[in-house]
Amino acid sequence: MLQLIRKDFMLHRNILVILLGVLIIYLVLGAPPIWVGLVFILVLSMSTFGNDEKTTINLFLNSLPFTRKEIVSSKYLSVLIYTVAITILLFLGSLLIHGRIMEWQGIVFMTMLSLLSLSFMLPFAYRFASKYLMIASLVLFAAYFAVVNVFIPNLNDIIREAVGTLVSLQSTIPYLMVCAVVLSIFALSWVLSIRIYEKKVF
Repeated sequence: MLQLIRKDFMLHRNILVILLGVLIIYLVLGAPPIWVGLVFILVLSMSTFGNDEKTTINLFLNSLPFTRKEIVSSKYLSVLIYTVAITILLFLGSLLIHGRIMEWQGIVFMTMLSLLSLSFMLPFAYRFASKYLMIASLVLFAAYFAVVNVFIPNLNDIIREAVGTLVSLQSTIPYLMVCAVVLSIFALSWVLSIRIYEKKVF
């Protein structure tokens, strides 16, 4: 399975270099590292995932001595590696460029929100293809926009305050609980993606 992870990095190294370069530019410009990290983790994970959806690549992967479980697991492990790598880069970038140390609460929030988002995006992509994620995202955005304008006008403020409260917490217990829940959802997503991929016909 390590060969599959290595394959991901080798095939997508150009994308990795470009995205990481853009990430550094955003850091230099002073963009909020938590939200920048979240966006880049999701974009990097799904862009490398999308290239593997071509029928020829799937046929090639399934002709190799790997089970479908290993193929899916390698993708989830790659996502975890991308998440850790971007988190480390943000931490070092914030320290070297701005002389600031990212607070651990922000790091945990960014990491868990990234994994939670990917827990829904990956099974969706395995089931329908990642190109439909954009359509689904637009539908969700339209629904959110409708809720804000019709039902809860101050929803943005509520979310902003909730995030601020969460990030400002000093106790580790709420964070440990959130981590346990998110990692459990990520594990269930992993199992679901394996089952979806095992039933696919190429």
